[in-house]
Amino acid sequence: MTLQQLPLNVQLPSTATFATWVAGQNAEALALLAKGEQPLTYLWGKAGVGKSHLLHAMCSETRAQVIYLPLAELKESVDAGILRGLESYALICLDDIDAVVGEESWGYELFALLNRVRDTQGARLVVTATTSPAQLHAAYPDVQSRLSWGLVLQLHALSDADKITALQLRAQAMGLELRSDTAQFMVQRLGRDMVNLIASLERLDRASIAAQRKLTIPFIKAVLAI
Repeated sequence: MTLQQLPLNVQLPSTATFATWVAGQNAEALALLAKGEQPLTYLWGKAGVGKSHLLHAMCSETRAQVIYLPLAELKESVDAGILRGLESYALICLDDIDAVVGEESWGYELFALLNRVRDTQGARLVVTATTSPAQLHAAYPDVQSRLSWGLVLQLHALSDADKITALQLRAQAMGLELRSDTAQFMVQRLGRDMVNLIASLERLDRASIAAQRKLTIPFIKAVLAI
């Protein structure tokens, strides 16, 4: 993987891989995504369903030049011109496009990028949003229809059992042992939002290293004050 991080220090989590992604009801979507036959893929679903995780995994495991831009994080520090020339990458991952397409300048540049990707052999664009293309509030005309011409995949939330598995896989990737009953406790007490659960696990990882403690329920209660 060759990753250019424009223009800020965008860090990809090393534990967000295909091996740690639990498909649940999304096995078919994952299989279609893995084929990579479409120059454009539009992933959508509620926060926490694994959209960013999949983009991170694709970037980490693609043996070519790739770029990942978390647009919700970058929009205050960069302008829409950052999208120019991205068609030179083999894989372009734009996270949270719904955070920017309401602005005409971003809509225009995204529309232009979509056209260039379509005309560039070997370029692949994968974007994410919380809504389908039809429900996207785009300020620039034709962006919604253009986003629909590729592969559109909806991702669904995991069951509690799958969330427990996902936590255990992520913990294992961090070098931690997380028992199933302990993971179940986290899901039940911390809420079922995977973004929050993973953030809590990362916090526990740092705390366990500092204290040289295993992840037990009493330790989790103490660290997270729950």
